[in-house]
Amino acid sequence: MGNMAAIIDKLFRNIDFYEINYITAAIRLLGAMIFGSVIGYERTCKLRAAGFKTYSLVCVGSAAVMMTGMFIYQNYQISDPARLGAQVISGIGFLGAGTIMVTGFHSIKGLTTAAGLWVVACMGLVIGIGFYEAAIIMFLIIQFVMIVGEKIQARLLANSKRLRIYILLEKKDGLYKFLIFLNEHRINILEFEIIDNIGDFTSFAFVLKLNEKQKHDNILETIKSSNFVAYVDEA
Repeated sequence: MGNMAAIIDKLFRNIDFYEINYITAAIRLLGAMIFGSVIGYERTCKLRAAGFKTYSLVCVGSAAVMMTGMFIYQNYQISDPARLGAQVISGIGFLGAGTIMVTGFHSIKGLTTAAGLWVVACMGLVIGIGFYEAAIIMFLIIQFVMIVGEKIQARLLANSKRLRIYILLEKKDGLYKFLIFLNEHRINILEFEIIDNIGDFTSFAFVLKLNEKQKHDNILETIKSSNFVAYVDEA
């Protein structure tokens, strides 16, 4: 063990961790892989479009691009080291845009995944340039937003007095009965849209304004129990 420690000490003693060499390249790429993988793991657990592998590869790739720009400048002095990194920041938008979709409920999904890919790419650039302190801070902030931030957002939405729903009503008089239901419960309609006709039913998207004492879950359960509603869910 003593000999191994001496070898490691000798190997790293004269290494400048802010320069590009084979040791710093390995450290930065491995760090990018670990940081990207940890963030991607959380997205995989939630069955998101981009997960463990995607986040890991994006972070490693952006770190490699940043180091390549630095390497070219360091050895040939013919390039702006930030130029390749700038292309990553703009180019990652194509990958992020592919994860955004409008569902059948006319709600947008995938924004967090797209934003996550973009910020992980930026983190990879930070790691690639060797700004280790900022990379660690970014990693902690991203983890906080992805895990704790989702719980905060869910609580805010649950307590919001605005409720967006997708609902399937009988064509005959389902809409009329639903409007009566809303009036009886003193719920106002802020927005509504006819989505599609499905057999004997018509689908709608509503944005409702609840009164102070009403909760999302309670209202949804009451709507579901109505005999004129085939299906309803928060959109």
